[in-house]
Amino acid sequence: MTKSIYTRRQMLQLSATAATAFTLPTLTAAEQPTQSSARPNLYAQLLLTWCDGLLAHQSTNPDPALRGALLCPACAIIHGRCGDAVYPLLRVAHTTGKAKYLEAALLVHEWSEQQVSRADGSWINDVTISSWKGITVFHAIALAEALHHHGAILDTATRQRWTDRLARAAKFLDTFITIETGNINYPVTSSHCFALCAQVLGDHHYTDRARQLAHASLDYFTPNNLLFGEGHPQTAITAKHCRPVDLGYNVEESLPALAQYALLTNDQPVLDQTIAALRTHMEFMLPDGAWDNSWGSRNYKWTWWGSRTSDGCHPAYVLLAHHEPKFLEAAHRNLELMSACTHNNLLYGGPDYFAHGDQPCIHHTFTHAKSLATVLDSNIPSLTPSPRLALPRDEPYGLKSYPEIGTHLASIGDWRATVTENDFEYIERVQSGGGGASGGGHASGGALSLLYHQSLGPILTASMTEYQMIEISNQQAFLDKPHMPLTPRIESAGKQIYTSLSDFEAFTIALIENVGAAQKITFNARGRLLTASHEPPPNGEAHYHLTYNLTNSTVVITASVDAPPQTPLQFILPVISRSTDTVAQPDSKTIRITKPHGTLTVRTDAPQGFESIPKERTFNLVPGFECVPLTIPMQPGQQIQIHLELSSKS
Repeated sequence: MTKSIYTRRQMLQLSATAATAFTLPTLTAAEQPTQSSARPNLYAQLLLTWCDGLLAHQSTNPDPALRGALLCPACAIIHGRCGDAVYPLLRVAHTTGKAKYLEAALLVHEWSEQQVSRADGSWINDVTISSWKGITVFHAIALAEALHHHGAILDTATRQRWTDRLARAAKFLDTFITIETGNINYPVTSSHCFALCAQVLGDHHYTDRARQLAHASLDYFTPNNLLFGEGHPQTAITAKHCRPVDLGYNVEESLPALAQYALLTNDQPVLDQTIAALRTHMEFMLPDGAWDNSWGSRNYKWTWWGSRTSDGCHPAYVLLAHHEPKFLEAAHRNLELMSACTHNNLLYGGPDYFAHGDQPCIHHTFTHAKSLATVLDSNIPSLTPSPRLALPRDEPYGLKSYPEIGTHLASIGDWRATVTENDFEYIERVQSGGGGASGGGHASGGALSLLYHQSLGPILTASMTEYQMIEISNQQAFLDKPHMPLTPRIESAGKQIYTSLSDFEAFTIALIENVGAAQKITFNARGRLLTASHEPPPNGEAHYHLTYNLTNSTVVITASVDAPPQTPLQFILPVISRSTDTVAQPDSKTIRITKPHGTLTVRTDAPQGFESIPKERTFNLVPGFECVPLTIPMQPGQQIQIHLELSSKS
């Protein structure tokens, strides 16, 4: 444990100044905080909102084990990485002149030094749960950004202490990080960290280290410019030639780090690759600003707007918008979605967390606040796209396929769909003291992992096939309310559940064809009903056939199973629907769900129709939606169809 830099009396004196404004030192023009525009913008507004939320959850208990820590309302713990908040808090202190933000920054840094700092220069992930030191790279970046942009408001002694502490962290990372350390997000993010440390510390050795890692990462891009390495081994190739790719970590951590490294060092090859990668990853942004990570290797952290503990896509897409104007549009839509998911001054983990009664994990707020601070400190002339631009999935382009992730994107009429047979399974490495579990739980087997409508919004989504706490301190637990996997599926339920989501040997065929003057996109998937651990039923295999037909107006799901007689079968279709939506059932084979911008009609030709609709919505933490769980009984050898269409628009 590091000795406190403050006495208890000094800490209490700091608290007494919280409501007052401090006097800013006289700054040169170069030291003044940069402002992206003269008028308030959503980045600045949301950053201030989130920092107020952090202050509301900062412990004032004089016990040094608690003093200055950020208490998590969802997890009922202190996340060891909360010291990353030092950067956004110091920026807001600098731009508002309010002492409460300066005090908060000083105290959260002091808590980190007391509780998670180590003698070798590292910081660990948690006080007790995980001793993983790789996260030193993230805190070092936050500390370096705080010193570089806002160190002028610190007194000389504090600024020197923080600079010395950064030097110790950089020295630790110098021997700890290689291109093979952790998942690919660690070495890639270290390229940015070392470039920053070279700038702040004036040590050009770190410039060389930054370049080594950045250029080594260039070997980790697929021909389609998707960054791989989010899994072990990083360079794995599966039986279907899939790579370990995670959209959330790529767009919210690795690519922003590469973008900032390239800009800091004027590294053109890395800049060119990053721009190309950002264009490809933008293909997976939905019209509402969400990231479609329904297929990702680490989608157990998927939050609809991004990923639970990474920083945000905004530095990459905003800072490189002069190379591609659509980047600014992508960043702005995502920011608007985050704003819509913010309640009580904290960022919630998905669109329906707040309505469902789930609390926000504070980790989302203190990490993503860093992203907004970076954008605001970058002196971009305008942060709002004008005019507004179309993104790839705004357009009905037909079909796009990405074999390296076993995933197809369909865009026809107002429908946007994702079908995946990704067979890479994420296995969490058990770090010292970290607990850990195996299996990432993303859907496979030719699953319809996402369905979105331009007027109605999200209709269907994947979740984990079986919710697991892969990272114990970085995921939430369910409330004592109904919950279930959200991916549409065939299921055989008894003592053991067998589903159409777990067969990595299933195969999918995608094609687009002309039907008169119109087009139709068809997916055919065949596989076996298996457990989440890929085991077949003991009394004989059950083979399923799924077909998805998409036209301009309708989506039709056709399902059948060849299985032994008396095998209990059902098709489960959880339709995204907040509890405030009206659900009607005019007959046994028709469901109408009235959403804010129209009515979705779901029909089936199954002889028994739909089972009774539960009175209470189901929910899943990944990616954070309430759903109406529609269930259709099936029989072995029987084919059923389900039709989904917009029946009225408001």
